[in-house]
Amino acid sequence: MPRARNLFRREVFTRLYLWRHPEVRGGQDGVVYGQSDVALTRNGNTQLKNIARYMSQFKLDAVYCSDLQRSMLVAEAVGRSQDPRRKPVVRSSLRELDLGQWEGMSIKQIQKEHPEELEARWRDIANYRIEGGETLTELFERIIPVFQEIIAENQGRAVCVISHGGVNRVFLAKLLGMPLDRIFRLDQEYGCLNLIDVFEDGIPLLRGMNQQVID
Repeated sequence: MPRARNLFRREVFTRLYLWRHPEVRGGQDGVVYGQSDVALTRNGNTQLKNIARYMSQFKLDAVYCSDLQRSMLVAEAVGRSQDPRRKPVVRSSLRELDLGQWEGMSIKQIQKEHPEELEARWRDIANYRIEGGETLTELFERIIPVFQEIIAENQGRAVCVISHGGVNRVFLAKLLGMPLDRIFRLDQEYGCLNLIDVFEDGIPLLRGMNQQVID
């Protein structure tokens, strides 16, 4: 059971290895995906292998992911690195923000075809709803209970979560007490690791953020 010194006493903590999924097709060209199920690039597959190899050195009690392939493929590989029969726990509620009509569009396309909507979103990024999509506030309300359940189910254990850029930013902002309109001050590159310990009293300790694992 992992332990660490928090202030002046030793407490049991839950360790989260929180990853963003690897690089996806179109991502380097500024294409944005929310809940579209898009494949990994060649580089993304290399990142997947690096993540699984890195996680093989730690004993995990559970592996969680969303139901999108860019998350599931990594979680399955991490699970196999622990035990050939280890299966990830799939939670559809860990999906990325639904981008509605902007799904699959590049940033340049959005700037050209929806300039007023884009400006309106930046004015109220927490509550603006892209047509057919969801707001960041709704994403917060969807994913925070999932992370709370994961932590509650794994007190004193180590778990791996393969998630998405927007999901990670919202969760990290919650841990840091940041308002949602500032989440894009938190960088989350493809295939990055965030290391978090959550103590018994619920106090989180962010030990690392946006870390790159290179073979």
